[in-house]
Amino acid sequence: MDVGFVLVPVLLLASGVIAWVGNAVGRRVGKGRLSLFGLRPRTTAQIVTVVTGMLINLVTVGAVLAFSRDARVALFELRETLGALERRAELLRGEIRALEQGDIAVLRGQEVARGVLDGRHSAEEIRQAFFRIRQEAVEFATAQGAAPDAAGNVILPDPPGLQWEAVERIVRQRGREVVVRLVSTKNVLSGTPVPVTVQIVANERVFLRGQVLGQARVRPGPRQLVADALLRLAQAASRAADGKVLSAPGQRVGGPPFVVVDLDSLRQVTERVERTGPGGVRVRVVATADAYTAGPLLVGLEVAP
Repeated sequence: MDVGFVLVPVLLLASGVIAWVGNAVGRRVGKGRLSLFGLRPRTTAQIVTVVTGMLINLVTVGAVLAFSRDARVALFELRETLGALERRAELLRGEIRALEQGDIAVLRGQEVARGVLDGRHSAEEIRQAFFRIRQEAVEFATAQGAAPDAAGNVILPDPPGLQWEAVERIVRQRGREVVVRLVSTKNVLSGTPVPVTVQIVANERVFLRGQVLGQARVRPGPRQLVADALLRLAQAASRAADGKVLSAPGQRVGGPPFVVVDLDSLRQVTERVERTGPGGVRVRVVATADAYTAGPLLVGLEVAP
């Protein structure tokens, strides 16, 4: 249950009791013309009223601090919190300036390497395969302008407690083919190392060879217009891969799926359309090979019978 549902009634009750006691004491002091520290009765009554108000505030603040960690942080750690926020803001401003100046080597969310590992292989085979993925990440990041830290590391596990051996154990536990991706967790300036996180997804067969992804009637016309129409058809049909095939290597996670169009089939179907009558022909977009999560999805065009 929310602490506020208990705290608010308690505070109201405590404040009311304190106010009632303060009022009773004040009235008795006034009627009895009592004196505190030799002061005039009227002054004594005013002091009692002030002390009552102070006690109400003290009880309120004390109760809030006792029940709410956020309140304690705000009251006692505000300076540290503001300092941390200012440092974070300065880092973000630095990243923005670097983006404006074109000094970003690797973008946040950009894949720096990927590979398919089989959890049914031996621990040593998995270790070597994962090591090769990390080497590819180092080569890619270096080519993009990243550089090693003082310890010579170009890629750094993020969070810092992440152990490469733990990734290998997870792959073995899966007991099947998985795609392992190393993904940058921040915009990385040129000349600095790249913090990466690890994403592991099952490498499933998502399309079968010969599977029809889309079709439409295409009519003859100028060669370039026909080719453009066929490309648009292939691109529209490729949307079937959204959420099933990963983005292309080196691209940002969540980008368009990794799809490759067979240009030979595009050329052949373009010529076929040019030779048809005004009614044109029905063209299909098909997968030219089995496609898996890791990609690519290879698609070709063919004239429907």
